[in-house]
Amino acid sequence: MSGLRIVGSYFRQHWALYTVGISMVGGGSLLAAQIPGLLGRVTDSLRDGRLGRAEMAGYVGLIVLIAVVRVATGWGGRVLVHHKGRELTYQLRKELFEKWSTLTPSYYHSHSIGDMISHALSDVEVIRELVSQGLNQGVSGSAMFLGATYLMVVHVDWRLTLAGLGPLLFIPLLVKLLGPQIRLQSQRSQEALGAMAQITEEVIGGIRTVKAFGTEDVVIGRFEGRVDAIVAEKMRFVHLSALFGALVPLMVNLGFIFVLGYGGFLMTEKAISLGDFVAFTLFVAMLRMPLEQLGNVINIVQRSVASLQRIDELLQVVPEVVDRKEALQDLPLQGSIQVRGLSFRYPSSEREVLQDISFTVHPAQTLGIIGAMGSGKSTLANLLLRMSDPPEGTVLVGGRDILHYPLARLRDAIAYVPQDGFLFSSMVLENIGFSDEYPDRERVECCAKITAIHENILGFPEQYDTEIGDRGVRLSGGQKQRMAIARMIYKDAPFQIMDDSLSAVDTSTERRILENLRELSNSSSADEGKGKATIIISNRLSAVQHADEIVVLEEGRIVERGNHSRLIALNGIYASQWFMQAGQFEESELDGVDAEGGRDHTTPDLDAEMEALEAGRLEEAL
Repeated sequence: MSGLRIVGSYFRQHWALYTVGISMVGGGSLLAAQIPGLLGRVTDSLRDGRLGRAEMAGYVGLIVLIAVVRVATGWGGRVLVHHKGRELTYQLRKELFEKWSTLTPSYYHSHSIGDMISHALSDVEVIRELVSQGLNQGVSGSAMFLGATYLMVVHVDWRLTLAGLGPLLFIPLLVKLLGPQIRLQSQRSQEALGAMAQITEEVIGGIRTVKAFGTEDVVIGRFEGRVDAIVAEKMRFVHLSALFGALVPLMVNLGFIFVLGYGGFLMTEKAISLGDFVAFTLFVAMLRMPLEQLGNVINIVQRSVASLQRIDELLQVVPEVVDRKEALQDLPLQGSIQVRGLSFRYPSSEREVLQDISFTVHPAQTLGIIGAMGSGKSTLANLLLRMSDPPEGTVLVGGRDILHYPLARLRDAIAYVPQDGFLFSSMVLENIGFSDEYPDRERVECCAKITAIHENILGFPEQYDTEIGDRGVRLSGGQKQRMAIARMIYKDAPFQIMDDSLSAVDTSTERRILENLRELSNSSSADEGKGKATIIISNRLSAVQHADEIVVLEEGRIVERGNHSRLIALNGIYASQWFMQAGQFEESELDGVDAEGGRDHTTPDLDAEMEALEAGRLEEAL
């Protein structure tokens, strides 16, 4: 039960408030345990004719006082304990969220989102139930049971007490037999809930695909299957819990039967008085409620142990990428990006994804990276961001190994646009200004103009305040990518990485965006004496043709490098791809007309390049 350390640690942090709350709940229950004894005295006084109006009023007043004090203390203690339980819920969800932010992509590849949602919602709620309702009922039931038992032994008869409580000795046996099954079934229920959350998240995220294929009935059937699994697992849990909950009162009723039989015998033998017999039967009847409470607490504990173990396992996961002890806290990240002899393989693979990669990107320079799928382009971007750690001394920023920078500062210095252009289900303004808690609207609009999406945003119902839906579901693929690039510009980081982030943008808009980015970088270089080091990863050569240097990756190796003109002259892989893609460019770009309708003088003479390339190939064939 290593997971119990979570609640144990929380109790230790707030021991004073818990002590007050528990004392109030327990004190109220102890007071309530006095009432059967008072009623026994009343019975004996009535039998002996010694009870006058004043004495009766005194007893009534005392019982009313006990009831009032119990209500007040019980209410106050329960509210206090429930309040601390809500605080634990907040703290656990915060810790889970922070933990998720430290884990590397490999963790998310092997764990479903549905399970994570189940951790944050269902598991945390079960734990909250343990430290609020479970604790309140446990303290109240224990105090009343122990108080009543003590009064039965001291003020009535120990033999009668033993007869009444004898059947209760079987309750620990029930816990031993049914407890593990209840705990296991609770865990299965939580896992089934996670599976349902997973398919829900997938279907909502891929609703366009579902509708495009007309497979609504298919996904509804799959969802119903997940729900049926939850119902089946929950009903097994209910059956076990109900069985346990029914057997506990049965033990109490058996004790009540023994008390009636043996107690009646003792009273006829004059061993106890009528008042003692009445008090004892009331004590046993009173024990029903605390024992049912304790039975419910045992159920809650069995369920919460499974949830605590699941959460504890997650919180104990050690991130693969962490800050080094000698991290350079105060050194600014600026200068060049240098990659020197980088070779890398994933821990679960024996194949090297990257082999002997070397290049340098200076401020105000752009490096283009191209290569077929699986050539290691995205892996290289992930290493620059330290999603995985590169080998020591292979990746440097400003002449220093990136392993020596704090992760937060390193990533803060890099503006990254992923392949899918991931967007959040919030306003356009917040998505573009994602790096600021309170985005600057004017600056956001400026960034949107640079990426040629400003006009699109003005056509939205609420313009920059429009909610774009889950993962930007209301936007086209090109709009998502342009908005993600605007987010990169807004961040204004010294290093920029674009990972195939123009694939859904038409070539005319692509050229316009890249020209704006070059102008922005040149302006930054002129104004501040420095520029942004930019890496553009792309399968479309038009996105990298103006880069200061282009490297061609093949099976993790650099097979060609140079600028556009030199690579065309090499007549190798790059030139071959350029020749194949040129027909696509010709349809939209080779007329040299830009988006504004004017002649684009920055576009190279592609016809001449193609003719030269064809001539070179013909000469090679001859």
